Amino acid sequence: MLIKNGKVLLDESNSFADVSLKLENGIIAEIGADITDTEQYDANGLFVIPGFIDTHIHGCVGVEFASPDEDFTKARQWLASEGVTGFAATVRALTPERVVAAEKNILNESKRDVLGASVLGINLEGPFVSLSKSGVMNPPDIECTPETVELFANEARGLLKIMTIAPERENAVEAIERAVENGVNVSVGHTEATYSQATAAITAGATRATHVFNAMRPFSHRETGVLGAVLTDDKVNCEMICDLVHLDEATIKLVYRAKGFKGITLVSDTGFMSGLGDGEYIVDGRKRIVKDGVCRNPEGRIAGSCVSMLAGAKNLLKMGIPLEEVSYMASLNPAKALGKEDSYGSIAVGKQADIIVCDEKLNIKAVFIKGIGL
Repeated sequence: MLIKNGKVLLDESNSFADVSLKLENGIIAEIGADITDTEQYDANGLFVIPGFIDTHIHGCVGVEFASPDEDFTKARQWLASEGVTGFAATVRALTPERVVAAEKNILNESKRDVLGASVLGINLEGPFVSLSKSGVMNPPDIECTPETVELFANEARGLLKIMTIAPERENAVEAIERAVENGVNVSVGHTEATYSQATAAITAGATRATHVFNAMRPFSHRETGVLGAVLTDDKVNCEMICDLVHLDEATIKLVYRAKGFKGITLVSDTGFMSGLGDGEYIVDGRKRIVKDGVCRNPEGRIAGSCVSMLAGAKNLLKMGIPLEEVSYMASLNPAKALGKEDSYGSIAVGKQADIIVCDEKLNIKAVFIKGIGL
């Protein structure tokens, strides 16, 4: 397959060039101006960018990634239609037994050959979060221990890539260090942490912030808390939900100015109701109400997002952030979070041929996964 006549976002420069892409055996086989192939896609007047990778997503279109026995096929196909070609299945704060059961199912689903978004990892949003900043999750009242962290890593068989730990939890530093030793990227979040507690977590190896500003100790000019730490430390990459519900436009601009596009990872944080429209749903026995595209619990608290990464990316574009920077936040930074930047997240020879063809407003015209057009 040859994608020709488009403006291609190249890996090394993160800039657009008028070149063609040859996709062969699931990878990008060649990039250049004078390439030929019998099968061609004409991207004239369009932009060719890497597929999006969602590193914080709980489910969509009725599929729940924390389930012990869920089939992900429908979700993977819907995500691909939204330009998301890979994701880290995210598990909310559950008991260790339920976490392990979910991990085993995700591991099995990752091995299934489906023409849709690839399962690239597991993200555990807990269970070691602050009980007072748990959002609409219901975390178990259990001790945070490095041994439990190691259990999660072992049961995931290398697929556990991201884990949220609140820095103020007991044994948090030891738990973070153990996670890092097991190849897990630790994210601070759902937290009441002070600035000093947050910086201790970063020193221990934490390198991410879970949906920045949301479920975090508010910023104060004298005790800046966790936000002061993650927004000023270059070692930390901040997740950002850009549905304009979790963060308003001014806050997004603030994070963008503080971190720059290389310091932000665009995420959706969607639940299984994403893609299903307005209505009432039950999540783990608890009611969720989606109205006007916003999901809340009966008390009115926001309960995750209802739109894919694509909607958030379009919002960033409307705010004046260049497409190449939006792409970096939606593709390469997520790939780095999963430790998969050598194979995913940008357009370069040898990388997996997960490609979006879109117009200047990010309206998708074609999606290729492993070189196969959907």
